[in-house]
Amino acid sequence: MNIEKAIQAISSADAILIGAGAGMSVPAGIDLMDQESFAKNYPAMLQYGFTFGYQLMGYPYHDDRLRWGYLSASLNNMLQLGKDQTYQKLLQLVKDKDYFVLTTNIDRLFHKNDFSEDKIYTPQGDTFYFQCKLPCTDEVWDAREQIQEMAQNVDPETQYLTNEDLIPRCPNCGGEVYMNVRSGGFFIDDPYQQGAKNLNNWLKENSQKKLLFLEIGVGYNTPGVIRYPFENMYSQLKHADFVRINADYSDVPEGGIGLKMDIDKALDYFINNDAKLQ
Repeated sequence: MNIEKAIQAISSADAILIGAGAGMSVPAGIDLMDQESFAKNYPAMLQYGFTFGYQLMGYPYHDDRLRWGYLSASLNNMLQLGKDQTYQKLLQLVKDKDYFVLTTNIDRLFHKNDFSEDKIYTPQGDTFYFQCKLPCTDEVWDAREQIQEMAQNVDPETQYLTNEDLIPRCPNCGGEVYMNVRSGGFFIDDPYQQGAKNLNNWLKENSQKKLLFLEIGVGYNTPGVIRYPFENMYSQLKHADFVRINADYSDVPEGGIGLKMDIDKALDYFINNDAKLQ
């Protein structure tokens, strides 16, 4: 069975490169396609024709009060998330291995779940940091307190900010502000360059070892960040193994192991059976 091959690959690995996409955070409650949770958390948005979060990705709001009323509520809900069982299971699986995390997720859940800070690279940014949208400088800043203050001043009937003075402005030029995430040419990636260097150094140190590419919940929204690079690196390293866990897109390159199954179930199976194959 593929899952037994996957367990063997995990057990025998000297090093594990984790590639985590949006599917990794769905069990924690971050699912932009979930209509039920959207209606529960943002009922006022229904009157404007929105039924799930993905519709608002890059949406051209005509009023900043609505933009930040929704964004602050959404970001604050994400901010409240802490330890998550799916992330904890993954940590339990890899904590005694030499691991590194490459993730497109911008929710800081790897950080919150005790993965080593110097072993996490988030090339898509961090949603809890803000930047100037021009940008006029390369400055980014921690916006968690700002997010919480805005979220406490939202009209539940309209989702509008009730205090226009809370609308974020660049402290340098007074211009428009956005999250420090890769959503346009304005993205400031300076804060993530050290993560990229750490990953490159880690790959150099482990490229000749028994390396496992463990890809979890990565689809085709941004396949050029994890999915395609993982396949390319795997094809070039003769000592490597490749495991892809994805309930929808589990196809793998030749020699790889695809698991078309729920992430939690796969991690449970790995943890419960890993010792038997040591």
